[in-house]
Amino acid sequence: MAFLPRVPGLPLALTLLLAGTGAGGLRAQDLVGCQLVGATLQCVPGVTADPQQQIRILRQEIAGDQQLEGAVEQGVEGLDNLVLKGEARQGALLEATASAEGLAALPPGAFHWYRLAPGRRHWQLIQGASGPSYPLTSADVAYKLMVVVAVPTGAGSQRSASQVVGPIMATPGL
Repeated sequence: MAFLPRVPGLPLALTLLLAGTGAGGLRAQDLVGCQLVGATLQCVPGVTADPQQQIRILRQEIAGDQQLEGAVEQGVEGLDNLVLKGEARQGALLEATASAEGLAALPPGAFHWYRLAPGRRHWQLIQGASGPSYPLTSADVAYKLMVVVAVPTGAGSQRSASQVVGPIMATPGL
């Protein structure tokens, strides 16, 4: 049986993890987001040295993202294939398309246009944008866009979201 030196301040389980079991064992660099500095393991914020804790954190984040997606992807009857058409370029016109009878029956206020800034996770409602078409402006350059159609029902509302378009490209001279 080989002797494993105990590193002060480092939990035994982590010492065993870092020591591994010979050539096939784990090394400090195997803990993504963490590094061994002297006798301490330092991790970036949000990353833990406990793999099980890290898995729990990631599962919670995934579950939260799935709940957000589920809230948008409820579906409006007749708008199963809500799609944005048009060029993702400043000055172009994006148009929401679906079955003709589905779109024709909707008031302009049912269409909610959103943009997502580069590197961000939260969509922003584009104030004043409504109806099935949206003219892309300089404020949209480098952003991603989508439209959400919301229809009130007796139990709340139903929503359908288009695919994401972008990032929107600038048009030289505009």
